[in-house]
Amino acid sequence: MINSLNESQLHKALKTFYAVQFSAKEEVQVDRWICDLVCPDKSVIEIQNKSVSSLKEKITGLLKLGKKVTIVHPIIRQKTIQTYSKDGELLSSRKSPKKESLYSELREFTGLAELLLDKKLSFICPEITMAEKRLALDQAEQSKNGRRRYKKAWQKVDKALLTISGTYKLSGRKDWLGLLPQKILKEGKEISFTSASAKEAFVAEGKKEAAPYANLVLWLLRKAGLIVRVPGPGRGYHYLLAK
Repeated sequence: MINSLNESQLHKALKTFYAVQFSAKEEVQVDRWICDLVCPDKSVIEIQNKSVSSLKEKITGLLKLGKKVTIVHPIIRQKTIQTYSKDGELLSSRKSPKKESLYSELREFTGLAELLLDKKLSFICPEITMAEKRLALDQAEQSKNGRRRYKKAWQKVDKALLTISGTYKLSGRKDWLGLLPQKILKEGKEISFTSASAKEAFVAEGKKEAAPYANLVLWLLRKAGLIVRVPGPGRGYHYLLAK
C-alpha cells in the first residue's frame, strides 16, 4: 500500500467507489509505477484530486506500454469547511462560497493537452460535495507546503467525500469538442470564432459558468489539435475547427 501513506479520505472513498464499479484491484504495480486501480482487462484507473498535469510522466509511460488509462478527477460543486479542536470537538461548520465546474477544472488538464486525443486515454469527472477538515491552532502558522500568503490559525488535515451528484466522461474528439458552444460546432469549420464570440455563445446557450473560461477552452483545444488559429481582422486570435 505504498501510495496510501498520506492518502486523504476523499481519495480513499473515490478509489473504493471505482474499485467496486470496475471490479478493480487497488494499489497494483505496473512496470515502475504503483497504480491506484487495475481492472480485470489490465486497464489502469488513476484517482487525482489535484492537478492532473502532475501525472504526465506516469500517464505517458503507461500509454507507451499500451495500457488503457482512465483518470478520475473530481469537480467540487460544494465544499463544507469543518474546523475541529485538538480534542476532536467540532468548533464550526460552514459552506464555502467557491464552486468548481467542469470548465474551471480544465486548468488542471493543461499539462496533458497533447495527450487528450490518445485513444487509450479517457477521463471521468464526478461532481461531488465534500468536507474539508481543519485543525484549529493556538497561533497562526504557515502551511506545511509554504503556499500561504498569510499565516493562519488552522491547518488542513483531511478531505472527505459526501456525495456524488453527476459525472462527466471525456474521451476522444467528439467529447472534447463538445466543450464548445453549439453555435461554434455548427459554424466553426467555415466561420472563424474568437474568445469573445465564444463567451457570448456560452452565455446565449445558458452556460454562464463556462464563459469566464473561454480562453482556457480554446487554448486547450488548440494544443490538442482540435482547433487552429487563422488570420482574422483586429488584434485578437481567430480560430476554426480543425478538419
